[in-house]
Amino acid sequence: MSSESENSQNNVEDTSLEENTITIAPGILRNISDEVIKGIKINVFLYPVMLIYFGITFWYVTTKVVSYQFIDEKFHINQTITYLNGHWRQWDSKITTPPGLYILGWINHHLLKPIFKKWSTLTILRLVNLFGGVVILPTVVLRPLFLFNALGFWPISLACFPLMATYYYLYYTDVWSTIFILESLTLALTVPFGDLKSLWASALCAGVSCLFRQTNIVWCGFIMVLAVERRAMISKPFTDHHLNNYLKLFIYGVEEFKTVVLPYAINFGLFFIYLLWNRSITLGDKSNHSFSVHGVQFFYMALFLLGFSVPIWCSRNFLRAYKSRCQQRPIRTFFELIGIMLVIRYFTNVHPFLLADNRHYTFYLFKRLIGNKRKLFKYCTMAPIYHFATYTYWELMRPNELTFSAIMPLPVKEPIHLPIQLTHISWTALLLCTFCTIIPSPLFEPRYYILPYFFWRIFITCNAEPIWTDLRSHMNSDAPPIVISSTGRLLWEFLWFMFINVITLIIFIKYTFTWIDESFLQRIIW
Repeated sequence: MSSESENSQNNVEDTSLEENTITIAPGILRNISDEVIKGIKINVFLYPVMLIYFGITFWYVTTKVVSYQFIDEKFHINQTITYLNGHWRQWDSKITTPPGLYILGWINHHLLKPIFKKWSTLTILRLVNLFGGVVILPTVVLRPLFLFNALGFWPISLACFPLMATYYYLYYTDVWSTIFILESLTLALTVPFGDLKSLWASALCAGVSCLFRQTNIVWCGFIMVLAVERRAMISKPFTDHHLNNYLKLFIYGVEEFKTVVLPYAINFGLFFIYLLWNRSITLGDKSNHSFSVHGVQFFYMALFLLGFSVPIWCSRNFLRAYKSRCQQRPIRTFFELIGIMLVIRYFTNVHPFLLADNRHYTFYLFKRLIGNKRKLFKYCTMAPIYHFATYTYWELMRPNELTFSAIMPLPVKEPIHLPIQLTHISWTALLLCTFCTIIPSPLFEPRYYILPYFFWRIFITCNAEPIWTDLRSHMNSDAPPIVISSTGRLLWEFLWFMFINVITLIIFIKYTFTWIDESFLQRIIW
């Protein structure tokens, strides 16, 4: 009787295991339910740790390290104070972005100053970005996407993304620009208020984000494509004929213009009026932010993404796949390298700010690495590095593409039931939007890569294979299966980001120097 009970219990456990696992290869499984539960628990545990870290370091940086306006803060702080003094028509011509941050700062100041009367205006205004980065971004913006795609990323990790976390201590436009445009994406994908209301709310957030950074209008276009695509693939079933899918997308967009396209089209209309009024996309100082074809900027971005995503892609198998690809396609690889070299030669812009401002890591990267004057290093070393970085960028996208059958339609009837994946259409749109936002910029600015990173990272799934060891199934069919998980890599991603944050913060605090025309000590940030 006891043996029957044990067999019955084992059968139940085996059945439960089968229901929660997927087979990667013969003898290799993933326990999806276990990964999701662990991810949620770790996020819940690490969130207060993140709050404590950024809270303590914010207090120390603001009160002990830079209790003064730092670099571009002097423009943003002074413009906000101008609004606080009631001078709404007065504008600093050096400012290149719209007044979204200053309006938000004005609101925050009026809310907090009566409560914390002893706090300085500088501290209160900087709290805008701290609150947005460690509270709004992970809990309001990223959490709903995480619940739809718990295997893809952790909100706690993305909230600690180093290029963003730097500005939690300062009063810059990047944090809330990112929050509003990503919230637009979240609303479009998760439709929490129903189909129609969610799209209008999404378009509103995208429009508001343009008040912080004008180039967000490009990402508004990407989100519109997503909104149309996720409905078109159900209404007019997509197939494996890519050109036909583009045509179906266009037809659906025309047919459903009022319900899907119009909310975003209003943003484009308002932006066009802004261009006619301003005669340029840049406000204020147009001379130093003019249009250019800065093709090598894409490789700069790919290089940064390569470094930040090491825990996601790094493995022996990935490196072997790259080596195999180069060996199997030597002619194609050769011409790709030649193409990269030509871009380096003819589409590299060296902005005067880059060479003059040693308060940014890009100054040292360009001077000692990227802009090395030795041609052998510049072309024969950097071109292969850019090639591998670009390969990584593409290769992490490729397996996450949502594909379609030649005959069978998708087994879903509502957009909310679709996975958080991009099709060949939206991947193309993502690449075009990335090009449009970074290549026209003459400045080598890592913070321009924040949105390309987030829109790329949200739609790729973390690798589950071991980082150092080879993944090989047992030859013996009776041996227990190998269970792999992406939990370790996602944890390493968080630790990797925090390691970079700690190192850059130490450099920011410890390494100081003086400028003749600046009263305070200068420091290095991204």
